[in-house]
Amino acid sequence: MSDQDEVVSVRLRRNTTSTPWGFRMQGGHEYGSALFIQTVSPKSLSARQGLRVGDRLLAIGPSEAHNMSHDQAKMEIIRAGNELDLIVQRRQGQHGFDQTDAIKVPKQHRHEASEEPTEYRGYTNPNVQSRSFKILKESLSISDANEEGN
Repeated sequence: MSDQDEVVSVRLRRNTTSTPWGFRMQGGHEYGSALFIQTVSPKSLSARQGLRVGDRLLAIGPSEAHNMSHDQAKMEIIRAGNELDLIVQRRQGQHGFDQTDAIKVPKQHRHEASEEPTEYRGYTNPNVQSRSFKILKESLSISDANEEGN
């Protein structure tokens, strides 16, 4: 850490888990990179509490983030519930860290990890049909049979 670096504590509190934190992470041990804040949504809880793009995550809650994988970091954030405490490292006078601060990895081994909002829908059985689809199918079968009979 240089003289231009600043360690900042960011305390995020929300009333319900349906309120998003408002940031996305990038990196992780498996990508050969430190964990960084990739985006901060404008007017989000994170933006209002001072989290910035390019902040390097040093700790998530009580856990050091130095050797965390991306998935481990996500799990720590989930485990925090509605009270997330982050310790970040920030460059003074800059918007955030440069990519040169990440651990150097050959290009063929570089991957970008980001937290994508998803709506997990689970397994869908292709042999299961909704009741309305079955009724429609039966009515079409009956109308086809009537046309063939005429």
